[in-house]
Amino acid sequence: MSNTRYSHVGTYNVYEYDYEPKDYVGTLDWFNIAKCARERMTERCGNIHEWRGERRSFYTAIQKMDAQSKYLLD
Repeated sequence: MSNTRYSHVGTYNVYEYDYEPKDYVGTLDWFNIAKCARERMTERCGNIHEWRGERRSFYTAIQKMDAQSKYLLD
């Protein structure tokens, strides 16, 4: 795969990142998606419609992560 440039336009600056897209979404990726959705749920607590959408994203990511099949290696 080739590298892709991503631009994020902030309030005061434009940030550019290079990244290489992946063919799959792994367990840690789903965990990060769930974490971000949970943060957005907190931010959108005043708007029930957006909050419900983020809640759906959160629970979908948790299900995709399939946490029950993971074991701790002590």
